[in-house]
Amino acid sequence: MRRGLLTSLLFLACLLGLAGSASAHAVLEGSNPARGAQLEAAPAHVDFTFNEPVEASLGAVRVFNTDGEQVQTDDLERPGDNADSVGAGLPADLPDGLYTATYHVISADSHPVSGGITFTVGKPGKGEAGFVQGKTISELLAESESGKVTEVAFWADRWVGYMAIALAIGALFWMLLAWNPVTAGNGEIDRRPVDRRFTRLVLAAALAGLLASLLAIGFQGAVGAGTSFWKAFGSGIPDEVIHTRFGTVMLVRSAAWLALIAVVLAGRGRFTKVGAVPLLAVVAGLVLAASPAFAGHASTRDPSWLLVPSDMIHVASMAIWTGGLAAMLWLLPAGTRQLEDPAERTGLLTGITLRFSAVALAAVALIAVSGSIQAIIEVGSIPDLVDTQFGRAVLIKIVLFAILVGIGATHRTRLIPKLLARFENSQSPGAPGNRFRQLLRLEVVLVVAVLGVTAALVSYPPPDAIQSGPVSGSVVVEGKQVEYTVDPARVGSNEVHIYVFDDQTGAPQPVRSMDVSFSLPSQDIAPIDAKVRRAGPGHFVAPSAMLGVKGQWLADVAIRLSRFDEPIAEFKVDVR
Repeated sequence: MRRGLLTSLLFLACLLGLAGSASAHAVLEGSNPARGAQLEAAPAHVDFTFNEPVEASLGAVRVFNTDGEQVQTDDLERPGDNADSVGAGLPADLPDGLYTATYHVISADSHPVSGGITFTVGKPGKGEAGFVQGKTISELLAESESGKVTEVAFWADRWVGYMAIALAIGALFWMLLAWNPVTAGNGEIDRRPVDRRFTRLVLAAALAGLLASLLAIGFQGAVGAGTSFWKAFGSGIPDEVIHTRFGTVMLVRSAAWLALIAVVLAGRGRFTKVGAVPLLAVVAGLVLAASPAFAGHASTRDPSWLLVPSDMIHVASMAIWTGGLAAMLWLLPAGTRQLEDPAERTGLLTGITLRFSAVALAAVALIAVSGSIQAIIEVGSIPDLVDTQFGRAVLIKIVLFAILVGIGATHRTRLIPKLLARFENSQSPGAPGNRFRQLLRLEVVLVVAVLGVTAALVSYPPPDAIQSGPVSGSVVVEGKQVEYTVDPARVGSNEVHIYVFDDQTGAPQPVRSMDVSFSLPSQDIAPIDAKVRRAGPGHFVAPSAMLGVKGQWLADVAIRLSRFDEPIAEFKVDVR
């Protein structure tokens, strides 16, 4: 385990010292009508185009009039049959007025992306200066989100799914790699009690995993459509999710669970020797271990040829190690308790522990290497470990992983030698055996915590996925919503778009002029003015803002509304 501890330290060092690049979160590239457009006639539809394919359900695009009524048609459109575009039709008799269109889609990495625009048709009436009864775009989007209850339930569902995978795979490999080799040829040990416990454990894990996989389809649909879990089931959304990448993976995972259930039921008592039944169970387990790679970040980010196999090795190794710990705690006592001779009981415990310790050491090394690869690519820098939800979750996993490795080192360097000594003296496990069992319980608790953090981790977009490519955001200053886009947010020349809206009405604001400057406090770079030009009502563009150093730049935007009114908006941009 000392090697495992050294590997984990190398993991942390690599993570903090290197940076990587990856594909971006879905970014809105354009809309039709354009943001803030003033149209003489009503458009036939509203379309949004992104820089990558997105998944969408009914209600992904909504168009509101000033009374808060949705005016789009019920059908979701894919303009030009392109997977990177979504839209909704509008009635031919759409009256003049101010309209707000919002989108809520799922990007390729399975995370939701949302936003909105406003546009006017004809000449809005006197009573139509505000929109949606005074609600802002952000408030409209918040109303279309699935809500905390659904989000927490989805996290719990993923948590159960990961625990099921760990238990099933870990118990299977513990039987094949630790239990069978040590007990083979020992006629004094009745293997049936252990086999019965193994069957119950794997069946319970498989049933829980099957249920979690099927429920995940409904939860993903609810998050994508911005509704509750129960409303998603009532609207046929799960059927739409099934035809997406995530839904397909969940169906494959469900099929693997069903196959494992069938194999375990048909192969009772046959897991004590090598044969077709254990082989089929191993194949089902490998499918389960591969499924997270295709349902999450790994398959949608560059370099996928490295991330996908790395994720598969990471999940399989973690399951073999952590699930094996649970098997040691639950299955092994069924074997040791039937031995009356203290020396034989100590010998069985020591033999199994030595065998599993070797397996765990290899698994820990693979976990550290594969985890390093993923963290280097997906986190990329020290600040992201602390400043982002994804980074903090990775940091928590590193800490828990280090504690688990430390406990494993205690097993290998202290407890196993004591057990060997007691076996040579024909003594019962005694105090070392009790200490061993206590540490196993602690390890299982820590494993449950690690899987809980992992369930949260996959719901967060990696920092580099958010920051690479165009960076967009908004700030509110003195009742004005200032939306910005910096493209490509990389060292060199960047195009900056700034829009100014009334935060209550969403209408473009009349701006007399605008001054924009960028500074980099961490490098003592004083404000650098960017030349801006007017591009439309409340819309200004800096076509070539030179951001020549990597780091977090601070933008100051002076918005001159009148002779005496000049609010200053500030926002930060991470330039890579």
